[in-house]
Amino acid sequence: MTSSIDGLVSGMDTTNMINQLMQVEAVPQNQLKNKISVQNKAVTAYQGVNTKLAALATAAKAVGSAETWGAAKSTSSSDAAIVTAKAGTPTGSLSFTIDSVAATHTQTFKDVTKAVGSTTDANTAPVMTGSYMKVLLKDGSEVDVTPENASLQSVVNTINNTANAAYRAAAVQIAPGKYTLQLTATEPGAASAFATKAAGGAYMPDGIDLLGAVSTTTKGSDAKLTIGDDALTGYTVTSASNTFNDVLPGMSITVTKKQTDTPVTIGVANDANAVADKVAAFVEATQAALTEIRTATATKTGGNATAGALPGDAALRGLGQEILGAVAGGAGSLGSLSAVGVNLDKTGTLSFDRDKFLAAFEADPAKTQAYFDKYTEKPHAKANPNAFEPGWDTAEGIARKLQTISVTATEGVLLPTDPTGTIKQGTLGGIIQRRNETIKGLNDQVAAWDTRLELRKENLQRQFSNLEVALSKMQQQSSWLAGQLAGLG
Repeated sequence: MTSSIDGLVSGMDTTNMINQLMQVEAVPQNQLKNKISVQNKAVTAYQGVNTKLAALATAAKAVGSAETWGAAKSTSSSDAAIVTAKAGTPTGSLSFTIDSVAATHTQTFKDVTKAVGSTTDANTAPVMTGSYMKVLLKDGSEVDVTPENASLQSVVNTINNTANAAYRAAAVQIAPGKYTLQLTATEPGAASAFATKAAGGAYMPDGIDLLGAVSTTTKGSDAKLTIGDDALTGYTVTSASNTFNDVLPGMSITVTKKQTDTPVTIGVANDANAVADKVAAFVEATQAALTEIRTATATKTGGNATAGALPGDAALRGLGQEILGAVAGGAGSLGSLSAVGVNLDKTGTLSFDRDKFLAAFEADPAKTQAYFDKYTEKPHAKANPNAFEPGWDTAEGIARKLQTISVTATEGVLLPTDPTGTIKQGTLGGIIQRRNETIKGLNDQVAAWDTRLELRKENLQRQFSNLEVALSKMQQQSSWLAGQLAGLG
């Protein structure tokens, strides 16, 4: 790099002159940088719209889901029964008494005189004389196992490390400083392998011979419900655990305690508010997408109006018009969406009338659902007959229409007729990709200009430096001539 010291001979401010010249030289590069800034703002705007449309796609899919429209809420007249209902559970009610709750079979070696004073000392506190013992398995068979030593803790560890054991072991204290073995079934109810083996009396594991007799602490038993007025007119249902599944299809009942004096009444009803929440979120997502599009494409019309990053952009305006057209067009033969609480005013603003939606849903749930999720399948060998395919099936409900618009713009769609290997890309994704490619090209040009301007600056510095040298030589020659002329006089 050429260095210089401002006009030692000429007296000129060469640094300032060079900087001014470089500003002129850099005009094309600055124009490129301005283009990059504009492109970056455009990409940010497209990405903002893409994000809002992706949220709309998610909300539309939720409103089109059978789980949304099958949302159910459950009730119970007593804390003795906890009820949960899956989406789609038929509405109805049921009354029953809780005759018993499930119990897990447990046995304990209770002889205090045989209990050991240490759980780990095999020499002073052994619980077996042999080297092996038998462990009961879940299938009812027994397997021989060999503990590391004869201590209580070693026996516990060996049982608990046996695959498919019918029980778990624990060292328990039954008196101060006295420890023994307790066995608890790995499965609850009367039909567990452990409970079944002990049906005729406590099961004595072969090999554990120093802890005395074993006795049943808790007998394995099933939970039992009597459904109906009484045992004569009703019927009973049992469960090995305290949970009863599908007593009504899709319903799960978990009992917590016995209750025979007053019947427990449970019920399942449509959860209209849960459905309304999903629809409200869908309407909000639609309005948010429209607002984002309007902000990005706004044109300055005077006053305090602010232009968007993409004023008048045809692609975004087209998307906005598609969304508004879909809403204004209603749900095909069903008619205007205002019937189910979705309103569009003259400014193009959406709103949701929750009360009107709930009234429509209560009057006719299936028809109300159709306003949102109705579509007609288009047969094709590669089409999925069990799911809506945006861009292929004919959307009629508003959620299906807006799902198609938003998914096409963000994710892109693959049609059954597309060739194998076709890459899916949303229209906005394609625009953003092309804009980013333009930005990369502009950045490459800016980098090339950096090199060009650096060379130009070095040339200018060299030229001005050479000028100073030439002026210095001329000044020296002038002084020499003046001296010679003075000598002649």
